[in-house]
Amino acid sequence: MADLGRIKGIYGGLVAKTLEVPVTKDLLNRLGECLVDSFVKEAKKDFAKRGWTGMARDGSAPIWDSFSYRIRGEKTIEVVSTFPDIDVLTTRDTPRRRMTWLTQEAKDNHPQDYPLTPREVKLRMKQSGRVSDGGRLPLVVPLKGKSGQVIFRTAPLKTSDAWIHPGIARFTFAQRAVRSGKAGCIEILKQEALRAVIAELQR
Repeated sequence: MADLGRIKGIYGGLVAKTLEVPVTKDLLNRLGECLVDSFVKEAKKDFAKRGWTGMARDGSAPIWDSFSYRIRGEKTIEVVSTFPDIDVLTTRDTPRRRMTWLTQEAKDNHPQDYPLTPREVKLRMKQSGRVSDGGRLPLVVPLKGKSGQVIFRTAPLKTSDAWIHPGIARFTFAQRAVRSGKAGCIEILKQEALRAVIAELQR
């Protein structure tokens, strides 16, 4: 099971106190589900805007299926995610860097990090083979063009010639999700407060 990355902690008791709503396990679960829904919606917006698939590099759940919540202590709701590097994506920009792993030299030096492609399997190649001696096929990388079409390019030979990643601006969906999630939580608490008043009047 993938590690859970804590994204945000929400103090249910503090929010509920303003409306004088008793904090129950059922209420915390409803608030947790509300927060997760907000994270799912906002993450989809950010990834769609950037043209990213949202698929995880380690094969785990895509970003929108990676969120869940857990209740810590009596009143704290934590939103967590299994998405790789979620803490990096949501807290800081990723700087420009040379993509040395997308080179033929890297595939030669670390063949175990490059699963056999369908074509290599068909040719009965071994994962331990090397591109330089014909034991593996050259590394080919799918790239998305400006018009949206997918272009397949052969990766550079040497790590010194590796492509430069332009960097990634920090994703802001977490901040938006917290804001919209809290608004949704307030609505749930208002409903609970109204139920409490009605129940009191019916006594």
